[in-house]
Amino acid sequence: MLDVALRNVSFENILRDVTLTFPASRHTAITGPPGAGASTLLRLIAGTAKPSSGAILIGTRDVTSVKASRRPLLYVTTEIDAPGRWSVQHALIASVRTRTLDREDRHREYALAAEKWELAPLLERRIDSLSSTEIARVHFARVELLRPAIVVADRWLERVNASARDALADALYRAMRIIGTTVISAPATRGELALSDQLVVLEHGRVVQSGTAAEVFANPRSDAAASATGEVDVIPVTIRGNLVESVIGAWEIDAPPFQGSGVALVRPGDFSPAAPGEDSDLIFGVEEAGFSDGRWIARGMLSGGVTLRVELPPEANVHKGRLLALRYDPARFRLLPRELAPLRASVPTDVVPPLAETR
Repeated sequence: MLDVALRNVSFENILRDVTLTFPASRHTAITGPPGAGASTLLRLIAGTAKPSSGAILIGTRDVTSVKASRRPLLYVTTEIDAPGRWSVQHALIASVRTRTLDREDRHREYALAAEKWELAPLLERRIDSLSSTEIARVHFARVELLRPAIVVADRWLERVNASARDALADALYRAMRIIGTTVISAPATRGELALSDQLVVLEHGRVVQSGTAAEVFANPRSDAAASATGEVDVIPVTIRGNLVESVIGAWEIDAPPFQGSGVALVRPGDFSPAAPGEDSDLIFGVEEAGFSDGRWIARGMLSGGVTLRVELPPEANVHKGRLLALRYDPARFRLLPRELAPLRASVPTDVVPPLAETR
């Protein structure tokens, strides 16, 4: 299989001097905040756009000026590249016929794909009559039948029903790994990140961090990297000497990473309810909350317009307007320097947020 490399690639004002290598037979996920340039980067690799400067290599071949149709890769999005009037059977047969297989092998591959992706009830139906999730299953079966050396995928799971997305994503990327396909994707959800071998975070058109999803989650170098891998609170802080001051309280640290203004990146799971009779670090007012994956995620507003998201255990009594005494371990917070207006010299450790009257 082939690797893909970008060498000092720029595109208008969207991407700036990007140098990356996508290893052969590995899955690399490209993510970042909206407008970071992930989709544009994929289009440059696929050949549907041409860089303003720099070079794109597939293997040892420079394909910067090579047309999309001449590149040894498959570019996929949420749209299936087959006429809507075709039946599912027609689409699958057309895909398997592109490979140099004898008749018996083609029939076997076709039957295996139809069974794996549960397409038997859909074979006689037109593609334009299918639901979004059914179209996705046909799409994935076709990709597996084509067995491309490189897949460039732009949010191809975006329209899949949420209840089926995780299982389909797991089956899809397992299949690509078995085939040995080099996958470069812009994930539709954070759940896909765990299925990748390498994660690249873009911000303002530049690479700000790369590594495994677990590494980026544990040690984000920016709020963009932290947000890409999970929920995060971005809390303004000021460090003077060994004292960190913020709207959630103040604490001392042994080795300050900087002096002046910055932010603390705080995961919702870094907070916990204070036990009865235990001192609290923060009084938190719930403005809204949702229950998901066996836990509460409560949201409230602190002074200065800072939004705080807090993860709470399932047995917690959570409702709008409730005040909760919370504990946190500031040693788990990631402190980053930032150009911010200085905060006031002293900040109370217990902050009661204003509650919006929305009832």
